[in-house]
Amino acid sequence: MKYISTRRLLALLLLIFASLACGIQGQIVKGEVTCKFVSFKWIGADLYSCACPLDPSNNTFVEIDSTTLNESTDQQIKDRACSKYSANTESNESQPTEAPTEEPAATEPPADPAPLKPFLTGAFTTCDNVAGYVNFTIAEDAPAYDPATFKVTFNGYPVSCEPSANNPSVFTCKYPPASYAPPAGVQVFIGEELVNEFDFNGGAICDPASQPNNPDPDPTEDPNNPAAPTEDPGGSG
Repeated sequence: MKYISTRRLLALLLLIFASLACGIQGQIVKGEVTCKFVSFKWIGADLYSCACPLDPSNNTFVEIDSTTLNESTDQQIKDRACSKYSANTESNESQPTEAPTEEPAATEPPADPAPLKPFLTGAFTTCDNVAGYVNFTIAEDAPAYDPATFKVTFNGYPVSCEPSANNPSVFTCKYPPASYAPPAGVQVFIGEELVNEFDFNGGAICDPASQPNNPDPDPTEDPNNPAAPTEDPGGSG
């Protein structure tokens, strides 16, 4: 009797499983969402895995029970299935993207400008220690200059210089005060650049030539002492 009851119980269980299996759907389609059967529940609804149709990789799934699937609209199921995907997408879009930084093009440092050529030759044509000036010779390829930034010094003392009005190759400079007067180291600056540096000794060569004294006039005859008459070379007669 006990054996018969066990067989009947097993049969009853098989009947129940069979009826349940017949009632389970392998997949449920809700609009764009396809939900596949995952597991059977003894109590309550069955569980389905629903794929988000917005994810092109088909890697976004949400488990939804059969009762919810049957009672919800297609849009509600789509919203639920794609909730994680939409949240991840919005998070990626909200993050600011840094603009690509362009590497600055390598630039060669500017070449240093060529040094200026000398303005003076270092030679002089005339000088005068009494008048206090010297005439230097301007170089043939002397660089142009701005008088506002041009400077000549004797022993470090700035002196007044200018081209000669009558000869453009002559540059006349006035002597500085006696304590800086020649012999002197001469420096010429155009802007901040030193274009000449030489010595001007001056000295006796610049002393004016001395004028010879006027000789005494030749003595003339004294009108009060006339010269004695000379004899007649022919004799008297």
